[in-house]
Amino acid sequence: MTLPERGLWSRALMAADEEAVIVLAERLSLQHDARPAGQPRAGLALLRLRESVALDTFYLGEIPVATARVALRAPDGLYVDGGAVLMDDSTELAAAIAVLDGVLAHDLAGANEVADLVRKGQKTIDREGRIRNAMLSRTRVDFALMGEAGDDTHS
Repeated sequence: MTLPERGLWSRALMAADEEAVIVLAERLSLQHDARPAGQPRAGLALLRLRESVALDTFYLGEIPVATARVALRAPDGLYVDGGAVLMDDSTELAAAIAVLDGVLAHDLAGANEVADLVRKGQKTIDREGRIRNAMLSRTRVDFALMGEAGDDTHS
């Protein structure tokens, strides 16, 4: 299985085992001298939606959002960035995923372990998607069959 594009790594890592994500991130952040590039934050964001006919914008509700950015030391001594924006309220998880994002994006030591976690999470997402699609297909109605049922009013 190939890796999804970088924009989907956070989602895949959130679908992976949370404890495995945090343990790996702790080890890699020590190994790569991780430093926060800003204070991890958690809060609420308004979910904006544009109505498709009149194109009016309205707010559907609030969602939890956690963000984190880190700087990691690369083998050449320069610092590289990693980041995460999650639909979650855990700054600890956001910081852990930011570390893993930086390691994988810049192919630092441990990138293969991060890639394995991303693949495991993506498999979970794919499996859940197949289950949802199967449930959805069972609820489909073929309206063409309604015309074939016979109309008693014209007899």
